[in-house]
Amino acid sequence: MIVGDAASSRVVATPQDGKVSWTTHDDLAAAAAQVLTHEGRFDGPTPPLTASEALDFDDVASILTDLHGRLIKHETVADKDEEARMAADGALPGVIGITLGMYRAARAGEFAAVDPTLEQLLGRPPIRLEHMLAEYRNARR
Repeated sequence: MIVGDAASSRVVATPQDGKVSWTTHDDLAAAAAQVLTHEGRFDGPTPPLTASEALDFDDVASILTDLHGRLIKHETVADKDEEARMAADGALPGVIGITLGMYRAARAGEFAAVDPTLEQLLGRPPIRLEHMLAEYRNARR
């Protein structure tokens, strides 16, 4: 949703962000299946189930540039401007609050943790953001 029409507009516009260790639903589902079907496979406090790297939207724009073969920039917009844009697009106040809260949390480093547990549960490296974005691009063609 955030990437939207970046391939044609050549811009990913977001509030100030921070590093995020992006994971896929497929990887998280596969990890849950491992935990649920292999008793003792995982015991103890729940660690963060994260990707192998944490990226910000400057990194996302760079990945998109490589995927599309043309420069795609990341532009930072003020939180209030993003709130106004979302409201004009019909987003509910609660959705706007949650979305902006995620950007604030990213700025504070809340999503930047990188932990090997997901890779250990999967028995392979987690799917990289580049792969997710390439699949998204291919699905839109």
